[in-house]
Amino acid sequence: MPGVIRPGTAVISLLCAFGLATGAAYADAPIDRETGAGADDQEIWARTGGGIQFSGAVKDEGQGPGNLTPTTAGWDPPPCWYAPFLGAKDFKRVAKKSIEEQMDTPGMPGHAGNALQQLLDHYEDGYSWPNHPGFEDWNVANDGEGMFWAGVENPAEEDVLARGECSEVPFWVDNGEPAPGWVADQAIDPAMLAELAYERMVVPDTEAELRPEGEQTVNLPTWVWLDSAEFRPVTAEARIPALDMWARTTATPVSLTIDPGTDDAELHPGGGECAMSDGGVGAPYRKGDADKVPPCGVTYLRSSESTGPYDFTASVTWQVRWSASDGTEDEPLPTGIIEATQELDVREIQAVVR
Repeated sequence: MPGVIRPGTAVISLLCAFGLATGAAYADAPIDRETGAGADDQEIWARTGGGIQFSGAVKDEGQGPGNLTPTTAGWDPPPCWYAPFLGAKDFKRVAKKSIEEQMDTPGMPGHAGNALQQLLDHYEDGYSWPNHPGFEDWNVANDGEGMFWAGVENPAEEDVLARGECSEVPFWVDNGEPAPGWVADQAIDPAMLAELAYERMVVPDTEAELRPEGEQTVNLPTWVWLDSAEFRPVTAEARIPALDMWARTTATPVSLTIDPGTDDAELHPGGGECAMSDGGVGAPYRKGDADKVPPCGVTYLRSSESTGPYDFTASVTWQVRWSASDGTEDEPLPTGIIEATQELDVREIQAVVR
């Protein structure tokens, strides 16, 4: 099953009333896909399409970050957003029960009880406040004609405060209509979906092959290459079925950059950036190539015996673009890199003169 992101912990004093703050309402449970029988609230969230569903080359079903590091400084996917949550009848069932249970909790302080009563009045009896018109009977008369939207935390965001910025209580959006203007900048859209797919994208690890293997020799070239069978474009998709909205993010490897770990080295080609060719980089070392200049590699000019092993680093650069359900085609996202470092011992062969 594709990964699904669920509502987060915004507005603790109010959303706790819905069971959203603790996540307790979202434990895994089986569901009858035809009737919905036995569905808990997590499954209703998934069944109605309120959650973002990830597929393709993504990390941990979309919950954790992938392994690409954006090269654009300051670029970050959204820490939270607003997205469809539940239809009116399901929302009434979930929220009304939880609010009433909280109000019946022994020792509930007066101000918290008052807040819960206002929330109940908001959804049942038309009590309004700025940007939040009230509802009669949880808007069930319009069930099927729209959905309640809720704030969703990005579980891959490390900043707890940023994750909680989408703190408005759930609000109603008619089918086919955009989210209201006061949350427009944080309402989920195809561009956000593309960024979230990018954030979770997994590409092959940068495991450059070296020849000769193991210890290297001063003034003899080290050949470096990547297997063309592994380094092909990869794609991740993020989708919200309730909105018929999706974005597809594709990363294509374009080059390998090598850092020998010392200034006492000659890079091949100069600068150490080796272009991709048919999905691979460089060329495998073959018998008799010892004295040739590799298309991708390094020649060490000094032994590492006095300094310790050199940190040889290989970094693959991936070009990332996206397309989406709104007609967007082949738009760029920040270039990403993934690197790996290994220690190399370099020895010097002493010639014997007779």
